[in-house]
Amino acid sequence: MTAWTPKLTNVTGTDGTRGSGHYAVSNGICTFTAMIVAYKETNSASDAGFGMTLPVPAATGSRVIFQLSLDGRNADHGTWTGEALIYSGSTGKQIDRLRVTGTTNGAALQNINHFYGDAEGATEAEIVTVSGSYVVA
Repeated sequence: MTAWTPKLTNVTGTDGTRGSGHYAVSNGICTFTAMIVAYKETNSASDAGFGMTLPVPAATGSRVIFQLSLDGRNADHGTWTGEALIYSGSTGKQIDRLRVTGTTNGAALQNINHFYGDAEGATEAEIVTVSGSYVVA
């Protein structure tokens, strides 16, 4: 597998995260695992929340849903599951939304738009892991 550095998209101010990941492309399919670790407080630029770069562009018109987990460590004291989504109108260069199940609204998926990082006394970084496969451009 090839190493790559995923980055958050739709970030306002300082990006206090670091990413690491691996991917492989075979027969037109990219399979990847990415991890984003929030060491410093980080906010999204809009209510749409964060997205994430992909190692190679997805095929035009792709609509793909990937598995996502968020470990809140000592910021939120919990682990959540959710999805990372490429919309069909996307350029294919990035995941458009990172979302996890919330505690309100019937546990509906909510956009991830804030990482505590080191804010409010947090000392352990939050960790987001995304994995899946998609057709490449």
